[in-house]
Formats: sequence, structure tokens, C-alpha cells
Amino acid sequence: MHEPVMTSVSHKHKIIYHYLPKSASSTARHAMFDHLEGKDYALPFDTKMNLVTTHNYTMISFIREPLTRFYSSSYDEAFYRMGPWMGEGEIVRNQPNLRLHYQSMKHKIDKYPYLYEGMKEINDFRKMYCPKEVLDTGVFMSCDDHDSIDDGSLLKRFEQFVHDYDGIEPFDVHLNMQTTNLVYETGKPLPMSALYNASDAEKEWQEVASQKGVTIPDGAMKHGRHQSRRFDVSKVSEVTQQKICQLLALDYCCLNFKLPEVCDDVGLYFALEQMEGKRMWKKDDSLNVVIRPWEQHP
Repeated sequence: MHEPVMTSVSHKHKIIYHYLPKSASSTARHAMFDHLEGKDYALPFDTKMNLVTTHNYTMISFIREPLTRFYSSSYDEAFYRMGPWMGEGEIVRNQPNLRLHYQSMKHKIDKYPYLYEGMKEINDFRKMYCPKEVLDTGVFMSCDDHDSIDDGSLLKRFEQFVHDYDGIEPFDVHLNMQTTNLVYETGKPLPMSALYNASDAEKEWQEVASQKGVTIPDGAMKHGRHQSRRFDVSKVSEVTQQKICQLLALDYCCLNFKLPEVCDDVGLYFALEQMEGKRMWKKDDSLNVVIRPWEQHP
């Protein structure tokens, strides 16, 4: 039996929004709640499939340029969510489930000991990117409104992580590829009706709503979590950017995103290869090929 997954559904307008982390998901939830009378439900795969195929619901999601999304997910979410402050301290004092999750996943980050070197508490991390005058106010959320003061330490850790990371065992859900979030764990695809680009989420949601006879006024979609990066993205080396492109090649291929210019000459390409036999299609009409995410040209 398939495990339920949190999903936003508007039964009135027959829309299902499938959450995809770090791809305008905060904006999407507000669009569903504020304008399309949606609610969150824990729905198993079979229920969503039935709503789409039998009851004519529309299932949509938003996707984001993979390199930009990786910058956002790696430190802004995954790094924060798996720091040592999640094992004990103020953040998890009354959050036993968060502590248990950290303990169950900690072995995945132990292979990257440099990530949290010199850090024990959340303030050790904040001091590396947030201006002192902002920290002194005690309003820590305001740190997101200011440019990072990182002296290069966080950037160095990030680049070392990318160098060492093989993409096979992400230590947090925010490091998962978008493509793998659009299929069930068996590999069966979700019954998506349409994918929209998160880079213009307001316009796209206005289009979705108009198809249901709902008008979302200009400027009404200001709920996205815009925040400064923890390190200066403009200083990320070309080698690191190229490695990220390789790690995310499946997203670039399957979601039809153009490779960044910096990745044009790294020999990155995609190919469908037959798994066995000479026929592309097997007798049961299933595709007898596998996608090779990336390779280097000889």
C-alpha cells in the first residue's frame, strides 16, 4: 500500500498541487489556500491517481532551474536542517520528532565532517553569515533580509561538499532531484497534468486560476520565502558549477531545462540505452530502455 503524501487539494476547482521542495512551494500553498479554496491532505498515490483519472481533477506542480535550486536547497535548507543544533538545543527542545529525524539521518552527514566544523549551536552558524548588529536585536529572521558576511568559510565548505557528493545518498529531502519527486518510489510517474516554471510563479498561478474562472490580482502573490544566500553564489567556481550540472543532469534532461553556459563544454549529454535485447519496446508495451544521466565524451 502506498504511503500518504501531503498534498494541497481544491475540491471545488478540482485542482491538486503536488509539493516539490524549493520550487515556489510556499507561493503555491498560498495560492491554493487564499485564492482556490484548497486545503492540505495526506493522500496516498492511488487516491491521487483516482482523482485525476476518474474524477477529472487536474494535478500540477512547479519546477525550478536546477542549478539555482541546488544553491537554495543545499545550504538554505538541507545544511540548516541537519546541523548539530538539531540534536539538542533551543530549536528542538520541544520538538522530539525533529530530534529523532536528525538522529536517524546523522550517519549520512558523518562522511562530510568539515560541514559543521567549529559549530555546535545555531548561533555559531548565524555568526558566520548574519551581521552582528542584526543578531544583537534578537530578531534572527531578519538575518534573511541582509547580505551574508561569510568570509569564505561557508563557501569553501559548500564547494568541498559538491566535490565529494555523488548524489546517490542525499542527507536531506531538499537535496533530492526534482525528477525523483515527480515519480512514486516504484518509479511509476505521478499523473501530472501540467508542470509550470517557478521563475514566474505569480503569472503561472494567474493562468491556472483563470482556467477555473478565478482571478488572482497582480501583486497578490507575495508569500514566497525570499531570503539572502548564506554565502556569495557569485563566487562559486566554474568547476563546482559544472559538477552540480553533472549531479542534476537528470533534471536538466527530463524537465527540458537548458544547461547553463558554464556547463556547455563539460561533455554533458543524455542518452536512452536499451537494457537488453534488440527491441526498444517489450511485449507488454513497456519501454525497454534506461536513461543514462550523464557521461563524458571520449
